[in-house]
Amino acid sequence: MRRTLSVVLTTLLLGICSSITYAAGASIVPAGTVLNVRTTQQIAAEYTQPGMTFTGVVDDPIAVNGEIVIPRGAIATLEVVNVERSSNMKGRDRITFTVHSIQTESGTYPVATSQVELKGSSEGKKAAKKVLGGAGIGAAVGGIFGGGTGAAIGAATGGGTGAVITGSGKTHLVVPAETLLQFRLSTSMRVEP
Repeated sequence: MRRTLSVVLTTLLLGICSSITYAAGASIVPAGTVLNVRTTQQIAAEYTQPGMTFTGVVDDPIAVNGEIVIPRGAIATLEVVNVERSSNMKGRDRITFTVHSIQTESGTYPVATSQVELKGSSEGKKAAKKVLGGAGIGAAVGGIFGGGTGAAIGAATGGGTGAVITGSGKTHLVVPAETLLQFRLSTSMRVEP
């Protein structure tokens, strides 16, 4: 019994000592550290939902006390936290990302970062230009063929045509591969050697 207890205590102490030594070799990347991540694939707002993940690569190495702990090219998992799609006549597409984890040779580490929001072009201004352009063309054609009344009817018809063209020609935000996104660590990150 005494021998068994001695073996158990020795094993326990060895385990504690080895975990302390192992922990001492770990590096802590402080909160606020800038994390530049480059996308590796095209991401389209039209087909993206919150919760989806995409891969990226760390663009700039991160060093702690002069030693690189996250090398350039480490795999970063990006998570989509929000997607907004514009309507045919107003608003703009938006995709919001955060970094979920980073994978290095020593393992995969969960991280908490700031969010980065990418915005598409506004449909409201484009739609107004198309509608007004259609109304102007309609008024010119109506004025040629029907005088003042024809111009008013032509403007209304042209404006309607411009609105139809706007509704059918909408483009969604597409984030191309190789897009550089800049995050900041919200909390410190522990990286094993």
